[in-house]
Amino acid sequence: MRLFDTSFIVDLANSDKEAEAVARRMDEEHIFAAISVISVHEYLFGVHYAYFHDKQRLRTKLTSARRDLSRFEILPLTEEIVEISSELHAMLERRGQLIGINDLYIAGTALRYKLVLVTRDVAHYKKMPHLTIETY
Repeated sequence: MRLFDTSFIVDLANSDKEAEAVARRMDEEHIFAAISVISVHEYLFGVHYAYFHDKQRLRTKLTSARRDLSRFEILPLTEEIVEISSELHAMLERRGQLIGINDLYIAGTALRYKLVLVTRDVAHYKKMPHLTIETY
């Protein structure tokens, strides 16, 4: 059971060979594949930001983005996840190890559902105790 970070979705959309290999394995093994609603926001924000001034291209890219996202179960941000992420946030803040709130929410989601987090952005996530990370 896997929770995929936004970096994976972006890499997959950009035809990254390693991300594609993980996706093929995920499909072949029928692995539960989820993303946080936070990753949905980050991914769609990137599309809106990149194509804001070209409405026709934006529509096309949003259609493609929705197709990219449809292969994943989308997990909502819940009060339980916020409690976990706020504890992580306080711990890291006390250590002087600041990371973005979105990464905290994604890590909290993985911890809440006991999912392996698949990412290439190991630097931030390795600071979090009890989080199992898989990279590619």
